[in-house]
Amino acid sequence: MTMTSLEWGLLVGLAVLLIPILVLRHRLRAREEELEAFGAEENRMFDFLHHLGESIAQERSLAHLYRTIVNGIEEVVAADGAVLYLVHEEQFAPGHLTDSCPPLITVPAKVRAEGEEAVTKWLRLGRVDRKGEFLDQVVAHEAGIRWGAGEAALPAGVSDFFGVPLAHAGKVFAILVAVRATEKFSNNDWDVFRSAAEQSAFGLGNALLHKEVQEKRRLDDELRTAQEVQKVLLPDGNPDWPGYRVRGVNFAARLISGDYFDFVDLPGNRHGVVIADVSGKGVAAGLVMASCRSALRAHAVVSDGPAAALSALNRQIFSDVREDMFVSSAYAVLENGSGKVTLARAGHDAPLLYRKSTGEVERLKPGGLALGIDRGAVFERVLKEMEIELASGDVLLFYTDGVNEAENAKGQEFGKDRLIKRFAALASEGAEGVVEQLPEELRKFAGSRDQFDDITLVAIERV
Repeated sequence: MTMTSLEWGLLVGLAVLLIPILVLRHRLRAREEELEAFGAEENRMFDFLHHLGESIAQERSLAHLYRTIVNGIEEVVAADGAVLYLVHEEQFAPGHLTDSCPPLITVPAKVRAEGEEAVTKWLRLGRVDRKGEFLDQVVAHEAGIRWGAGEAALPAGVSDFFGVPLAHAGKVFAILVAVRATEKFSNNDWDVFRSAAEQSAFGLGNALLHKEVQEKRRLDDELRTAQEVQKVLLPDGNPDWPGYRVRGVNFAARLISGDYFDFVDLPGNRHGVVIADVSGKGVAAGLVMASCRSALRAHAVVSDGPAAALSALNRQIFSDVREDMFVSSAYAVLENGSGKVTLARAGHDAPLLYRKSTGEVERLKPGGLALGIDRGAVFERVLKEMEIELASGDVLLFYTDGVNEAENAKGQEFGKDRLIKRFAALASEGAEGVVEQLPEELRKFAGSRDQFDDITLVAIERV
C-alpha cells in the first residue's frame, strides 16, 4: 500500500513534534539525575556536618575528631583517599588517613624495605620534615590547591588532588587533602570540599583551643597540688636552738620552686642548716629539690660533717639528675651553744658573714663543685670545709642567686656589692631583721619587673 502525500506529511509532522518531546524527556531525565545527585551530595554534606557537630558537642577525643573529618571528607566528595596532617613548625604529624589513601609523603627507604605493613604503620604514626615535601606547598595557599594530572608532580597513584590549609585565629594548624586515583573531581566537588574544610577548620580549631584550656587547667591544678606538697617539705617554723637565732624564707618565681632550705637536728648536740638551688624552675626542679631534701636528711644524721654529707648526697643523686641540670648547695653544722660553725659549699654562692665587732661583711668561699656534675671522685677532691666561730651579734647569711640576680625595669641586677652593703646595714637588727627587710628591699628595687628566679634567704645569728 502506497502512502499518500498527505499521510507522509502527517508522519513527518509527527516526527518533528516527537523529536523535541524526546529531547525534552532526555533533558528532564538528566535533570532528575542531576537533582538526585545533588540531593545525595546534600545528604552527605548534612551527615558530615552532623557527625562533626556531634563529635565536638560530646567532647570526643581529638583522634576521633580527626577520623570524623577525614572519613567525612572522603565520603562527601567521593574521593579515593583523604588525609589530615597536623602542621608543626618543621614537621607534619599524621592526624588520620583513610585506608585507601595512597602515600602523599616521602616514605623512608628503610621503612619500605620492611614491607607493606611497616609502611602503613609509618604513614599513620610517623612524623616527616616539611622541607622538600610535596604537601608543604598546601600550607602557604590560604585558598587551597587543586591539581590534576599534568598540572603538578603528583604522587604515584593520584590523578586529581584537593588540598586546603586549616587555620584558626590566623594560624595554620593542619592541612586537609582529598585525592582520586583515576577519575577527575568536578568544579562542584571543589566548592563542596572547600566548604567542608572551612567547617572542619572552625570546629577543629575550637576543639583544639578547648583542649588546650582544659590541659592548662589540669596542669594548674597539679601545680597547685605540688606547691602544697612542697610547702610541707619546707620548715613550718624556725628552730629554737641554744645560742642561735635562725630565720629562713622562700619566695618561688613560679608555683613550684627549685630552691629549698632546711633545718636538721643532729646527734651530739649539733644542728644542720642547708640551702640549695636546683638549676631551672618548675616541676622538674621541684622534684629534684624534694629528692635532695630527703636524701640529705638521711645522710646528715650519719655523717661526720657537712663535706661528708654533701659527698654522700652527690653520689646518690648523680644518676637521677639530668645532664642539663645541677644543684648548688651550702651546708653548715652548728655546735650547740658554742658558736662554732663548720661549713661546706657545693658550687653555691658564697655565704656572707657579718661581724658585729667591726661592722664588716666577709664572703666565705670554701672550695666545692655543684652537685650532680661529677659522679664522686672529682667532687670529693675539690670539696672543702671551713670552720668559723660566731661571736654574739654576728650574723651568717645564706642566699640563692635569685637575690643578687634580681633585676629592675632597666635590666640592672641587684648585684653582690649591693647585697653586701644592704646586709651590713640590716645585720645589726639580727637574723629576723635581715629576712624580713631584705626581701622588701628586693621588691622595691625590682619595681614593676616580674620576679624571674626563686629567692631564698637563711640567716643565723649568734645570741
